[in-house]
Amino acid sequence: MKLSVAQEVNTDLHTFNDSFQNQVIDQVEKERELIYSHLDSVKQKAGGSTDFSAEDVNIAQRINRLQKTIPLEYNDRVKVYLDKYISRNYKPYMEKLLGLGIYYFPIYDQIFAEQGIPDEVKYLSVVESSLNPHTVSTSGAVGPWQFIYGTAKIYNLTMDGSFDERKDVYSTTYAVSSYLKEAHDEFNDWLLALASYNCGRGCVRRAIQRSGLVNPNYWELSPFLPKETQNYIPKFIAMTYVLNHAELYGFVPQQNDLMTDHKVLMVDKAVSLSTVAQGLNCSADLLKQLNPGYKRAVVSGSPAKPRRLIIPYHEAMSDSLIYAALNNQRVEVMQALAAVESDDEQRHQVKRGETVASIAKEYGVSVQQIRTWNRLSAQSSIVGRNLIVSKGVDSKMAKNVIAATKTKTSTKNSSTFVSYTVKKGDTLSEIANKHRGSSVNRIKSDNNIRGSHLKIGQKLKIYKGKG
Repeated sequence: MKLSVAQEVNTDLHTFNDSFQNQVIDQVEKERELIYSHLDSVKQKAGGSTDFSAEDVNIAQRINRLQKTIPLEYNDRVKVYLDKYISRNYKPYMEKLLGLGIYYFPIYDQIFAEQGIPDEVKYLSVVESSLNPHTVSTSGAVGPWQFIYGTAKIYNLTMDGSFDERKDVYSTTYAVSSYLKEAHDEFNDWLLALASYNCGRGCVRRAIQRSGLVNPNYWELSPFLPKETQNYIPKFIAMTYVLNHAELYGFVPQQNDLMTDHKVLMVDKAVSLSTVAQGLNCSADLLKQLNPGYKRAVVSGSPAKPRRLIIPYHEAMSDSLIYAALNNQRVEVMQALAAVESDDEQRHQVKRGETVASIAKEYGVSVQQIRTWNRLSAQSSIVGRNLIVSKGVDSKMAKNVIAATKTKTSTKNSSTFVSYTVKKGDTLSEIANKHRGSSVNRIKSDNNIRGSHLKIGQKLKIYKGKG
């Protein structure tokens, strides 16, 4: 029987889909066989002391799929830490890390992307400090990336009576990027570069010399490294896996005060954090958490060396309000607030099961706004409370800023340009003649046209003069 064209196409499509599906299944099975073989080899090396289950094979597959630039291997040493991190006892700790990661990880991602560092490296900071900038190790290492004094000096981090830049998440992430690029250039292995961050590049060099190996990878060199460094990379791989598969183990990010939009400013004068907090009507404690490096709650900036200031931010904060707060213009701040303040204040009686996030979403405001209006911290209980969910001052400021922006944009666009759709037979000179104030050269310049060829239906931006 002769098939129609549609039937032939449909048959070919089914054949292709079946073939593709079979290829995928074969590939998955081959991957599982390789993993089984690898885990059997690991078990033999460990003297048969480690038992790997079918779930371990699944974990190994997930780790394989996580790999981007840094090789992530699953073995008995990684399993020890992974089993610990997914245990019930570790649930509060892991959920705390997930919550803190909402603030820290986007910062790491941005800087690492700029610097050409694999984004997986961000999980190393978790192993180093548990994302606590105030962590101090027994060797005196400080900050989210645990810089010791000598290494911090090499990478131009400031440490004096008023400021410890090792606690600044931005400065230290740039510094660790420089360190790891240098280490990777030397060892040509990302895991060895990370290991050297724990024990030092000199330590890794000496381990290579003792081993007698030529261009070893981390796992080959591991027996020759200090015990702490032997555990360092397995911890890193286990933490990378668990934080990427948190939902699989029922982990939910724990709320914290850093879960807020923020803005980074550079300040060229000494500014009190408490004064800024008053001016912006935000929590002084939150401001200190966002700027942990300032020892005396004073941003020690100068024209020669501006300092970074991170502030909680929402769209209702105008630039003029921020400027006034930074310049200690308390009177001007209060006048600005009074000028737009009204008695409009909406409240919400909290019902069982509601959270600050769900209430903020219901009223179209930010979590930070609700916390600020009601002086809440991340740990504050809201059960049964009557919360402020809308304030005239913030809503009016936001509306004024948005309205001013829209007016400025629409005025500019409508007063100087019009849109024109090219029709059959149109030429540049004819179009220019139809629009007063325009010219052929201006049309070509505004629309990035090199020759004189036009396409029917092409949209052109035509200058029509001022007014």
